[in-house]
Formats: sequence, C-alpha cells, structure tokens
Amino acid sequence: MTPFELENEEGLRLRGLDFGATLTSLTLPVAGKHREVLLGCADEVYPAQQVWLGAVAGRFANRIGGAELVRDGQHWALDTNQAPHCLHGGREGFHRQGWQIKELEADRVKLVLLSKAGDQGFPGNLRVTLEYRLEQYDLVVDFRASTDAPTPVSLTSHAYFNLDGGGDVRDHTISLNADRFLPTDESGLPLAIAPVEGPFDLRAPRPMGLDWLSHPQQRQARGYDHAFLLNHPQHDGRDHPALPLDGPEQNWAARVISGDRQLAMEVYTNQPSLQFYTGNWLANTPNRSGQQHQDYDGFCLEAQQLPDSPNRPELGNPWLLPGHYYHHQTRYRFIPAG
Repeated sequence: MTPFELENEEGLRLRGLDFGATLTSLTLPVAGKHREVLLGCADEVYPAQQVWLGAVAGRFANRIGGAELVRDGQHWALDTNQAPHCLHGGREGFHRQGWQIKELEADRVKLVLLSKAGDQGFPGNLRVTLEYRLEQYDLVVDFRASTDAPTPVSLTSHAYFNLDGGGDVRDHTISLNADRFLPTDESGLPLAIAPVEGPFDLRAPRPMGLDWLSHPQQRQARGYDHAFLLNHPQHDGRDHPALPLDGPEQNWAARVISGDRQLAMEVYTNQPSLQFYTGNWLANTPNRSGQQHQDYDGFCLEAQQLPDSPNRPELGNPWLLPGHYYHHQTRYRFIPAG
C-alpha cells in the first residue's frame, strides 16, 4: 500500500492510500485548531475492515438484487457478498483493489484502475480515472470511466464524516434537497420511490437523531441507510450527466452542521441520488487509536446512481455503453463558523 498526502493554502490536509483509492484522513482549520473530519484506522488495518471505510465503492455502489444482471437476453452472475444481493460491487470490489497513482501534485492526485471483464462477474473492461482535489475549502471527487462492452457503472466515495471530530453524529443537523426517497425491504433492497415523510423529510434542517427509530424504515435499518432522489433541475437521473458542476451558484444537494455548530459541510453533485447512512454497523471497526469505532460515530453521503437500477428501468438507466463516458463529480464544501 502506498500513501499519498495533499495540502492547500487554506490548510486542508488530505491523506489516502492507493489500496481501494481510500481516503484515510481529512483535517482543516476550525476554531484555531486542525479538526479531523473523516473516520479512519491504521493503514495496515484497511484490508481487514469490512465497512468500506473511506474507500471507493464500485463497480456498482449499493445493492443489485439477486446478484444478477440481465440485458438483451444475457445474464451475468455477480459476487453474492451480501446474500442474496451484490453490495458495492462485490467482495473484491474497487474498495479492495490496488489503484495506480498516475499524477501527484501538492493539492491533487490522479489514480487509475482497469477493471477487467468478469471482475466480480461484471461484463466489459472498465477503465476508471479518479481525481481527488483540494480547491479552497472543497474536497472534489471526480470519476471518469469508459468501457468496451455494456456494463452498469455507479462509483462513489464511501467516506465517513464526523464534523465534530469525534462522538455521536446524531447531534449533527442535516438538510437534503430531496422530495423523494427509496424505502427498503428487510434485506436493504429498494422498494418503490416514495415521497419523503416523517423523519425522512429532511428538506428543512433536522437533527439526525430527532425522533430516533420512530419510523418503521429506521427501525428496520437501525437508522438512516436510504437513497434520496435529489431535486436536480438539469436531469432526472435516467442517464449519465456529463456536464461539470456549475459552481457555487448551484443548489447544494445536502447540508450538514456539526453538533458544536463550529463547522458546516455542503455537498454538490451531478449524480441523481445521495445514500444517507448513519454508520449503523460501525461497531467493532478499528479506529486510529487502536480502539474501536461505535455505531453512529460517522455518517456517509454517497452520491450515486439509484440502487438496483441495472435491472429496474423505473429507477434509471446506469448502463454505460462503448463510445460513451461516465463522469461523476461530487464536491464536499466545508464552511467553518465565523
């Protein structure tokens, strides 16, 4: 495993590994001190942990029902790593593969990966380029991919954030620019698209832990672990938006405020959904100090295509075709108080 480190003039410091293109640390100045906002563990422990800590999820983030793809009369059996489904691309998905560092500058790094046809059962040779950049107070995650045969693609960063620098994230306040979400069955597979309601109506700022487990969907998942369909005016999520983000004037997809009110984070993305996950299964995962993370120590906002969409056209079309290009850009913007 080879580490990389980035830093910019605003004082953001990012550290990562080529293994899984994993982000292991992000610190920034808050109230006169550098605050760690990413969950992590010792470098040598990353291959053993099972929660995608800071890694890239792919070739297809989230769940594909029955671990099978069907297209034009063809069937592909995928790795069944969360029986009976395929989760985050399979047991040896992109989170466990050795990416290659192609370019490294003070504030940006470019990594590449060739996922060969048959990788975890997926068709087509997929070439992926990933760039992490520090731009002022933004962490930019930029994926591009191409294929030589039709294949579904949905890549995301599975970074766990804690804007307080530690403790229970249910003290954070969240807003999501989403009128609809995907309820799930007991195995985590999405049901039909539904309007947000109750604790899933996050259009106005709401403490993550307010009325905790009051909703049957929350009780089933032990918290939030659901895809929210973003209110994007420029597309409906049924294709691969290739346009870059418009910049600060674009509406954010999510906004989170730390429990101590000293730091906010806004998320901008060209993807159709955000998976909001409150770290419901973090317990027993090692942390940096050699102790263990607890459930709800971190939250994820994973920008992605809709889960289970490869076989369900009503959830969008995530299939990438030869001659076309996948482009996913997500921007995490940090706003210290004052």
